Amino acid sequence: MRLSRPVHTPGRGATDRAVPDRGELVPLAAVRCATALVAVLLGTVVWSGSFWVVLPVVVAAGAAVLPSIGLVTLSLLLLAVAYAVNVPAGSPWLLVFVAGLHAVFVLYLLLLRLPLRGWISGAALRELAWSFLRIQAVAQPVALLALLLGGAGSSPGVVAVGVAAFSAWALWLVGQHRA
Repeated sequence: MRLSRPVHTPGRGATDRAVPDRGELVPLAAVRCATALVAVLLGTVVWSGSFWVVLPVVVAAGAAVLPSIGLVTLSLLLLAVAYAVNVPAGSPWLLVFVAGLHAVFVLYLLLLRLPLRGWISGAALRELAWSFLRIQAVAQPVALLALLLGGAGSSPGVVAVGVAAFSAWALWLVGQHRA
C-alpha cells in the first residue's frame, strides 16, 4: 500500500492530499456486481426454473466482469429473446423487465470503457440514474401500452425487429470501437 504524500498547491499555499477523500466514490467492483445481479435476476424471471438459466447467469457475470462487446451483446440478447419466447403476452413482468433490461444495458455500456478496478464518482452515478429515469418516463408508458395490447396478436415480428435493431446497433458499436 502506498501512502499519499502532501502536495504543495501553487497559488493557494496549502497542502492537499495526493489521494482525494473517497467518501463520494463508489468502487467499480460494486457497480459490476450490481450489474451482474440485475442481469441474473432478469434471467431467472425469463427462464423461470429451467436448467437453461445457467447460460444467461454465466454470460451476465462474464459481461459484467470482462469488458467485451460480444459478451454484453450476447447477454442482452439472451435476456430479450428468452423474455419473448418464455413469457406469455400480457405478463405484468413486462414493466419490470423493460426497466431491468434498460438498467443492465446502461450499466454494461458504462462498464465497457472503465477499468476492471477503480472508482467512479457518486455524482456520475446519480447523473446516470437521472438519465435512466428520464428514459423510463417514456419507456414505461410504451411498455404499459404493449401490455394492454398484449392479447391483440403475436409478438415474434416485434421481437424480430427489436433484435435486428439491437444487432445493427451492436455492429455499429463494434465498428466505432475499432476505429
